[in-house]
Amino acid sequence: MTENPAQERSWSRAEGRWTSTDVFMLRAGGLPWSAVEPLASEAMADWAASVLELEDRLSTQAQEISDLIGPLVTEHEHATRQKLLSLRRDVFNLRAPKGRTRTAEALAALPDGISATVSEWISLREELSEKKAEGQDLLAGETERQRDHLRTLARDPRLRDGLLLASPSLERHLPTYLDAGHGRLSKRARKIERSLVEYVLRTACKTSPFSTLTTVAVGSFAQGVGDAFSSDPRGVDGHSHVRINVAALGRVADAVTEDWERLTDLPVILSSGHSLDHERVRYVRRTKLGGENSEPGAFDSLREELFFLSHSGLLDEVMEVLDKEPGIRLGELLERLYGSAGREPEQVRAYVEALIRLSLVRLPSLDVDIHSGDPLRTFRDGLADLRRPWADAVVTELDHSAGLVEAYAGADTDGRRELRDGVRDSFARVSESLGTDPAAMPQGLLYEDVSLPGLDLRADKEIWDGSLLADLQRLSDILPLFDMLLPHRLVLLGFFRARYGEDGVCDDILTFVHEFHRDIYDQYLQSSSRRQDFDEDGEYVPLDNWLRMPEVDALNDARKELIGRMRRAYADLPDPDTELVLDDDFMDGVAERLPAPVHQLDSRSFFLQASEQDGRLTGVVNRSYSGLTLLYSRFLHCFEQTRDPALADELRHTLQRVCPEGTVFAELTGGYDTTNLNLHPPVTEYEIVCPGESSSRPPEECVRVEELQIRYRAEQGLHLYCPRIDRVVIPVYLGFLLPLALPEVQRALLLFSPTSMAPLDLWQGTDRPLGDAPIGGHPRVRYGDLVLTRHTWKTAPDRLPRRQPDQSDAEWFLSWQRWRSEHRLPRRVFAAVDTGGAPEGGEADEGPTHPSKPQYVDFDSFFSLQLLDHMVAKAKRRVVMTEMLPGPDDLWLQGDEGAHVAEQTVEITRTPVTGADDENGRYRR
Repeated sequence: MTENPAQERSWSRAEGRWTSTDVFMLRAGGLPWSAVEPLASEAMADWAASVLELEDRLSTQAQEISDLIGPLVTEHEHATRQKLLSLRRDVFNLRAPKGRTRTAEALAALPDGISATVSEWISLREELSEKKAEGQDLLAGETERQRDHLRTLARDPRLRDGLLLASPSLERHLPTYLDAGHGRLSKRARKIERSLVEYVLRTACKTSPFSTLTTVAVGSFAQGVGDAFSSDPRGVDGHSHVRINVAALGRVADAVTEDWERLTDLPVILSSGHSLDHERVRYVRRTKLGGENSEPGAFDSLREELFFLSHSGLLDEVMEVLDKEPGIRLGELLERLYGSAGREPEQVRAYVEALIRLSLVRLPSLDVDIHSGDPLRTFRDGLADLRRPWADAVVTELDHSAGLVEAYAGADTDGRRELRDGVRDSFARVSESLGTDPAAMPQGLLYEDVSLPGLDLRADKEIWDGSLLADLQRLSDILPLFDMLLPHRLVLLGFFRARYGEDGVCDDILTFVHEFHRDIYDQYLQSSSRRQDFDEDGEYVPLDNWLRMPEVDALNDARKELIGRMRRAYADLPDPDTELVLDDDFMDGVAERLPAPVHQLDSRSFFLQASEQDGRLTGVVNRSYSGLTLLYSRFLHCFEQTRDPALADELRHTLQRVCPEGTVFAELTGGYDTTNLNLHPPVTEYEIVCPGESSSRPPEECVRVEELQIRYRAEQGLHLYCPRIDRVVIPVYLGFLLPLALPEVQRALLLFSPTSMAPLDLWQGTDRPLGDAPIGGHPRVRYGDLVLTRHTWKTAPDRLPRRQPDQSDAEWFLSWQRWRSEHRLPRRVFAAVDTGGAPEGGEADEGPTHPSKPQYVDFDSFFSLQLLDHMVAKAKRRVVMTEMLPGPDDLWLQGDEGAHVAEQTVEITRTPVTGADDENGRYRR
């Protein structure tokens, strides 16, 4: 194997200046916290607490009484002895003795003091029975009250309008529940109720933007605000932004291409990025794979491969015509080809059809522009330009749909339902006119985002710079250790150095990408997908180092350093339930083990939930993502008209500020135009046009892949360079698909950018296996003003309370309170099924925690516990619970109805320039 020595670098991770964006984004629960409070029952919680307190007293006294009666049993004859033994067993097992006469005789046989103690115990046990009997009636009354509240919420437009798009089936069946009245519900009504509760909790307790269920706002960091946050409570009224699901436009495009006569009406061009030699044509073949229509967010995926076609007279003629007349209609192209060389029309048609199928010949009028402010109108205009009857019929329906979409935002719930169904009917007519099945359309045809333009949200820059942002910079020093893409970038770096050496240059990117995938990367992806981070003994398994790179060895050493430091810190913790606090020495000790950065630029964004606690600004880190405005792009369209200047303009200015000298940012569109997750206005100075793509941007703003070079310089690392503009080119991906889901060329190009996927998991390798223990977990971890991980508990599903035959609702509710009290969990948690732990009945539980989407749980809420029980019943792996932090008392975003759960997105970037704030390039504290 080729040795791959590390090259000397002229920069380190400590160099450069950290800056933050001037804006941040807020995600706010669509319903206030007050919406879920009535679903909890203080009366039931008090009842359960009193029952548990009685049980505890009885249990403590039972042991004492058993010890008192034991020595006295042998002092009596057989009949009395049996009565005393029976009484002792009843007390020990916390049972109320049966048979008053028998009990009286047993008590009479005891000394007066002991007899009085036992009598008091029996009275207390009878009190417990009476107290337990109160539970079912109390719960029934509380349930009716809470159902009235649920029905009120179900009529709230903020919830109902969200259900119209999130769960049309639930919204359609809600009247069954709303009209059910009091008393026992039918099975269907109970199922509807459970789904309704789930959406209520999601809308008030979580921050995943979708329609009216979670809203978004933009705030600014400003001087002199005085508080960590400042907002206008009157600004929580939402402004709706509705667009068509562009996956539906992709389905229309597919339907158009299924008829040859329609195809002949379409303009055709050659796939961009093709090249010729004396024997063959080389280009990137793109194959679209259809998504799952039943999923609301379904989209089509792409597969790419370097493809070669041998020269022929017909192929040369096709390419000659399309080179001279790009955009000629297919029918006209065929007429040209029919009239030469005496070819048979069927032969020509079959050949050209194959070129379309192989994607060398493209149909540009069916493309969807991800940078369009109105993709539906843009797509419609492309069809209207054809001026054909079938296209005109489609355009008429698209115009009708566009009008319905435009009216949707201002309509009430009933009107929205009619408009939504009208859009579906219109697209069904489009499908029928094109001869395809309407069922091929995606389940969800509308995307809605709701912004809060009137919130007037500001944060004090000095407070943030001196606390959370400063700590995030230090945290960023160790995040490369968790970056899922860093090993891939190192493989790319090692492969290039092995091929081209020091100061190497590659002028043919497509061949390089093809050979990179063929020679190493595809095998590396397969190997890494099977790799387990830890062995059966819980010890770290080093990353494969196929190219013998010192950088990979350093990455493995840094991981071992982190694990060792976490283990020592955990072992030194006096109480496992207290916070584990990391210091600067911990961060420095891990960071200094990491290899030199592959890229000088480092840009990261974070999801935080911030609050002020004891006069101190505290941030809980939910997730870390790539920076360079990625987390803003999805919602830029919401702030084009409602913010001055538009958010996109502010972000363009931000990118100009952080762009290194001699460098440009160029967007990779990701190759996907059939998902709304990728729609956004352009913010980068340039766009990279990959083979097979076209761009709506001016030619001078486009950088084609075929004009790029790959260069390696010790002082710059591995990078892309464009001789035409004489600049280093940093690819920027602003879509919301996982980088590893991108097609091959885009995925490889993204390895030349600082894009990162770094899920922070400090407990991996430290977390103790669950084994036979009923419950495990780990404490909260804090660094500075940041909470890096919440207090977490984990347990197997069969260790959790489950309904027993003939068990009443009150007894079942009590079993959860008993379990929670025994294991000292807080009242409010988020629960999820772990997708990364051992399966039920499997071996050890080592390994990372990768829970599914968390569900809010309030142990004082019967309805919330029903949802938890439903989750546990289906769980095949361990259940993971995390504390709710910040808690209800720490919510800072206020509206007219009280506080809202909120999450902030902040971004920081380290640029390799001089003039840092201090000698380490960090904010002064």
